[in-house]
Formats: sequence, structure tokens, C-alpha cells
Amino acid sequence: MTLNRKILLFAISAVVVFTLGFGITNSAKAVEFDDDGYVAADEVIDDDLFIGGDVVKIDGTVNGDLFASGNIVTINGTVKGSLVAMGQTIVVNGTVEGSVYSGSSTFTLGEEASIGRNLFYGGFNLTTKAGSVVGRDLLVGGYQALLAGEVGRDVKSASGALELDGKVGGDVTAEVDAPSQDIQVMPFYGGPPGVETIVPSGIRVSEEAEIGGKLTYNSSAEQSEAIMISPEGGIDFKLIVPSADEIEVDKRGPAAIVGHWAINRLQEFITLLLLGALAVWLLPTLFKKIAETVQAETLPATGWGLVVIVIGYIGAFLVGGLILAAGIFFGIITLGGLAKTVLGVGFSGLALALAIFGLLVAYVSKLVVAWASGKFIFRKLAPQYEDHKVWPLVVGVLIYVLLRSIPIFGWIVGVLVTVTGLGAMWLVYRPNQAPTPDVVA
Repeated sequence: MTLNRKILLFAISAVVVFTLGFGITNSAKAVEFDDDGYVAADEVIDDDLFIGGDVVKIDGTVNGDLFASGNIVTINGTVKGSLVAMGQTIVVNGTVEGSVYSGSSTFTLGEEASIGRNLFYGGFNLTTKAGSVVGRDLLVGGYQALLAGEVGRDVKSASGALELDGKVGGDVTAEVDAPSQDIQVMPFYGGPPGVETIVPSGIRVSEEAEIGGKLTYNSSAEQSEAIMISPEGGIDFKLIVPSADEIEVDKRGPAAIVGHWAINRLQEFITLLLLGALAVWLLPTLFKKIAETVQAETLPATGWGLVVIVIGYIGAFLVGGLILAAGIFFGIITLGGLAKTVLGVGFSGLALALAIFGLLVAYVSKLVVAWASGKFIFRKLAPQYEDHKVWPLVVGVLIYVLLRSIPIFGWIVGVLVTVTGLGAMWLVYRPNQAPTPDVVA
């Protein structure tokens, strides 16, 4: 992955993880909303908290999950659950006992910051200062990741530049650009908002760094001279050879690359929106019931979705084997005409079933979760539009498309959305439950 292509992906500040947050908050009886953007040091919120403003500052304690958005978001206090943060500048100096999901121009873990579980970040710059702790894994997609803090387990990075000065308990897996002395980033009129330092591309591991496992890095250039330590698990370099298409793309300017990315995202958005509108028009009652199941039974739906995908494809393989065996059997006993019929009808029916199943997996599963997420957002922010046939779908699909664009994290979002939507369909339409009659609008 080249630097210019990475910049396009990382410039997406698609950051409110409503899809994941949806599952996280599903069990909460209620949530609190704060519009002044401040939680004082002596203030305790005994629930999940949605907070927004130009400047958001948390000095107190949130005994639940925290959803924060603003131009500048600073967490100095304690979050007992997980943190979902969006904005231009995100700074965490306090304690988050769960995981952190964030997208921004820049994200900083201060010297006293502690994250109990995982850190997922997509944006331009991630900085973890010496003294900061991420209890489990760190996953980052951005132009640069400057890691001086401690990570308990693994680091996975897709970035233009990676600097490691801290301690990693497990493995480091990175995809980085070739080293360069020039800062080859898109013109942000003086730099991305809130980013103080931009470093040249490439991987750099200092003498102070510690890696308890293996260092694996993929790049278009070998960079062993910039790695000053010998990790316990050794070093594995994998050369990236750009394809002809990638070479051609690199010849284009930033405007052309941005246009190409925008067209692809627009195509995805329009495709999902048209299919969603068709489903809402033809099957409004059934579609609504599946979306309600996503909200009410998020975790069961996710579990059932995994089961349905595994059984669906394994079942198709077994059925194909049975059809083939039946065709061979009838051919052996000289009933050639019947053998051709069995094989023709059998595999045609199987292909049709797989096509329908593929449609459910690739599109419908995303649509029901997107619509449910859109309705959830309007219920909290603008209840009068919750039951509107269009706006919840538009907002939900837009959020999904943006989240899906984030490197690494977008893949996780796609998997979770797919299995949850598929599982919700199964819960509504399972054999021991008659489907709800629908009326064509």
C-alpha cells in the first residue's frame, strides 16, 4: 500500500462507531446526554454518557461507556466502560477500563494514560507517550504511529511511518512505506489540524524499544538499518511489489486519487441505498422487524450469524457433494438421462440458493444493521424522525460506508455488521417461528 493511498484512507474521520457502540450499549437501561461538554472532577455519571461540544473535557468518573465528540476531546478522569471518541484532537490522560475506539486528525495517550483493554485508531497521527499503557492490543491505521508507551500484547499497524520507542509484550506486525526524507503528504494547508509533528515515512525502532515477540514488517524497501534492536522472536521482512495498476495510480496527482476514492465510496453508498429503499418499499414490516431484532438481541444475533455463515457454506459444499454422488450413481446404473437431469437441476438449484445466500450476506445484512443504527441515532437525537422511511436508512448507510473505509478497523466493522444482520434475519425467520405477514406498500 503506497503512501498516497494510505493518506486517502486515513484522512477519513469516520469515527463514531455507532455499529459497535450499538452492541455495547444495548444492555443499558438508559443513557445520559450532556450538551455542555464538561464533567467536573467531583462529578460521577452512573450510566453510559453521550457528550458533545466544541471542547469536551472529562475530569470526573463515568461508570459506563462514554461517547464523546468535539473539536478537542480531553479525558483526564476515569471511564469504567469503553470510550468511543471522534474529533480533531483527542487526548487521553486518564483511565479507560475497557477499550478505546477513535478516529481523529490526531490522538495522544498522555504519560499517565491507561487503557485496560484494546486501542483501535484510524486517523492521521497516533502518539503514545512514555508511561502510557494499553493493556492488550493496539490496532492503528494512519499516516504515522509514534509509540513510546507500553502495549501489553500485540501491535498491528498500517501506516506511512512507524516509530517504536516503547515496550510491546507480544508481536509487532506492520505495513509501512519505504523510507523517505521528505514529508510526502497531501496538502493540508500547513498540515493536518492539530498535528504538531509530521515525520518522514518508514519504520524506525530505537535502542530503548522492547519487543517480546516477533517483528514483521511489509514494505517496498528493506529497512533493517533503522531497526536498532533484536526482538525475541526475530525479524521477518516481506517485500511488497506494487502491481501495474498501483504504479499507474501513483503517477496521478492527489486530486485524481481523491476523486477515485470518492467515486468508489459513492458507488457503494448508492448501491446500498437503492437496495435498502427497495427492501423498505416491498417488505416494510419484515424489514422493520429484523431491524428491531438487531436492536433488541444484538449479541444473540451476532452469535447466530456466525453459525449461519459456517453452516450455510459447509451445507452448500455437502449438498454439492450429494448431487455429484447421485449423478455418478445414476450414471453407473446406466440411467444416463436421469443422471444428467439430477446434475443439471441439482447444481442449478444449488447455484440459485448460493446466489440468494450471497445477496443476504453481502447486502441485506448490512442494510438491516444500517437502518437499525440510523433509527437508533434519530431516537436519541431527533425522535420525530425515527420512523421516517428514508432518513434513518440514509444516515445508517452513510455511517457504515465511512466506517468501512477505515483500514483494519473497517474490516472488523464489516464482519460484525454482516454476522449481526444475518443472525437477526435468522432469529426472525427461523423454522420454529412463522414470519410476519408483509404488505407491499
